[in-house]
This record gives sequence, C-alpha cells and structure tokens, in this order.
Amino acid sequence: MSVDLKDIDYTSEDVKLEDKRWLTPLELEKLMGWSRSWQSKARMSSSKIKLPYKKVSKFVIYDRFQIDAFIEEHQVQG
Repeated sequence: MSVDLKDIDYTSEDVKLEDKRWLTPLELEKLMGWSRSWQSKARMSSSKIKLPYKKVSKFVIYDRFQIDAFIEEHQVQG
C-alpha cells in the first residue's frame, strides 16, 4: 500500500517519520542515520556536499522530497 505524502495530516503526533514531508535535524538523524554534526557540515557553503534544507527563522527543516532527490543524485555506480 502506497501512501501519498500530500494526503497526510502532519499535525497528528501519530505520523511515522517515513511519512512526514518536513523533517527536523533530529528526525533526519533518526530516519537516515546522518548525525546532526554531519548535517551541519553538509549545509555549509564551503562543503562539497550540498545538503538541501530550508531555514524558517532560526529553525532548519528538510523537505523529504528534496532529501530523496539528493540521495538519488549521489548514487554510486558500481
């Protein structure tokens, strides 16, 4: 069964991390295993890895769609 991210009530606390569109750095760490320290370094303008993010006031959030596209772009061909 496929879940469309646009149909989910994000205000509910019962939403699974896999189904959320907007993720905090802590949620991204839990979901992908990327430490918040690594995320911070990957967001820096001097980094070779350009992790996509948005900043709302002082809060950093990640768009799940952009993170998925980021992963696809960095696929290694074996």
